[in-house]
Amino acid sequence: MKYLIITLALLLTFGLKGQKNVTIELPESYELSNIVLALTQYGQTDRWDVQKIPPYYDRVMEYFEPVKDHPLLDSVNYSRKKWEKFLGFRTDAYAFSFDDENQLKRDFEFQSFSYPEFDKNIHLVNDFVEESNFRKFYRDNRGFYDQIIANYKEYYFVNRSKAYLEKIAGKTFEDQVKYKIVISPLVGGQNCHRDIDSLTTADFPNISKELILGDKNVDMTTRIIANHSLFTEMDHGYLNPISDTFEKQIEKYYNKTIWDKESGYMGIDSFNEYITWAVYDAFVKEEFPEYADAVTLPYHYVNVQRGFIASEFFAKKVVELMQKNKSGKIEDIYLPLLKWCKEQEGKVVQPAVKNGDKTQSISLADNAVQIEFTQPMDENIKTFQAYLTETKDGVVQGNGALIEIDITESKLNWKDNGTTAQFFLNTEFQEFNLTLNYGNILKPIRSGNQILLKPVTLYFKRAEQ
Repeated sequence: MKYLIITLALLLTFGLKGQKNVTIELPESYELSNIVLALTQYGQTDRWDVQKIPPYYDRVMEYFEPVKDHPLLDSVNYSRKKWEKFLGFRTDAYAFSFDDENQLKRDFEFQSFSYPEFDKNIHLVNDFVEESNFRKFYRDNRGFYDQIIANYKEYYFVNRSKAYLEKIAGKTFEDQVKYKIVISPLVGGQNCHRDIDSLTTADFPNISKELILGDKNVDMTTRIIANHSLFTEMDHGYLNPISDTFEKQIEKYYNKTIWDKESGYMGIDSFNEYITWAVYDAFVKEEFPEYADAVTLPYHYVNVQRGFIASEFFAKKVVELMQKNKSGKIEDIYLPLLKWCKEQEGKVVQPAVKNGDKTQSISLADNAVQIEFTQPMDENIKTFQAYLTETKDGVVQGNGALIEIDITESKLNWKDNGTTAQFFLNTEFQEFNLTLNYGNILKPIRSGNQILLKPVTLYFKRAEQ
């Protein structure tokens, strides 16, 4: 029976400096929870939380078609507003395995959130397993799961990530402490880091399309970008305990109401998100310097939308302090970083486009465009990038094109103390979208205080004569 449990858990253990017990897992119960969530109405319609990459996703939908009306799917049909229940159901399944009678049982006490969703629905889950013949599906796909696990370590730079974090944290975990990476090809978002018990820590990240498809000829930029989902969960295990020792100083110098605009993170957790993502920048700049800008900037756009409005501004200071820090230990930059946070409070203001949700106008005669901002922008910006996409009656037509707006061809001109940008746009579109500070735009717009403009899509229509 012991051999069977290990086989079904699909484990791959490898040694790292200071921590031998590192395990990558794709457990049967965890995959079950992800399949169930993928089959719900929310799972099928939401763009982010469930990853829908064929052919595996297609196999899931086809195999479980006969149980599409099972009552479990209604019971766990969550929503983005109920993300804690969604994530709780998915993650808590990790604590379960099947007994000799093919019934799910709890192996240990672990609850990721305050909502015991998996436990609450356990009878329906067991019925779903039986009605769908889930365990056969899992066995039939074990070769696919094995392939993902075998490629994970190298693809995600696990050794380099852990070595870097151990270096800056100035410590390694004891050998008896277990670190687990728990994965599923269906996880699209909502990564989390959890202590399973006093000796076990686990990360539950998503995995990239290329890894799922077994593509080993992936360019480095794509791989490094994919690494962020693991790294930014992994480093919570190193940084959060350090932050705990500076709790009073964080409370004194880090004003959440200024730095954080409704991210949903409370107290010290908000600061931890800032420094976690900043350390990812420091890691990439040290380990992969030639790829740093292309990798880190897109995630700062994401963080701005999450409510961490000064993500890039903060990260640049962390990188600067780390590069000057002779000890190399991150705890030595906490106090100067926190005092800097206090000093910069007047600069941390979120720039946005005035009336960005309204239709903008473009001159019919000469393609003249004008954009007004809520804050003075950096007038030293001579070129910025944007996505130009044609629309008709508000409906996007085809793929957008990345364009550059500069002081020469586009006659970019900053007016009104930097609160207005004027330029000419060479397009015949009668109606179009112009998207700023999003995706792989590497020439963004920042405020005069170097705070990134919030990503925005502007809707333009030619003015009538």
